[in-house]
Amino acid sequence: MENKQILTISLLLSTVIVIVGTLLKIMHYPFSEMVIFIGFISTFVFWYIAIPEIKSSTKINGAEKFMWIFGLIFISSFASLVYLLSARKRII
Repeated sequence: MENKQILTISLLLSTVIVIVGTLLKIMHYPFSEMVIFIGFISTFVFWYIAIPEIKSSTKINGAEKFMWIFGLIFISSFASLVYLLSARKRII
């Protein structure tokens, strides 16, 4: 599988699974924590592929690399979506 496919699948899965897990948690269903945990694992898969791509890029400077990595970790949903849809073409 190509990295772009893995990134797309892991981002979509993590978003959907975390939202469903959160709804299950609000409704007090059992095992909702496990669903949220699986969504976070999918997010970590995204980070595991995206962060080395950013760090090894020669097309952007160090400050922009730091900005992308910081964004992926702390504002994960928004930064991941922007990275995947538009910035990845420019970075790698």
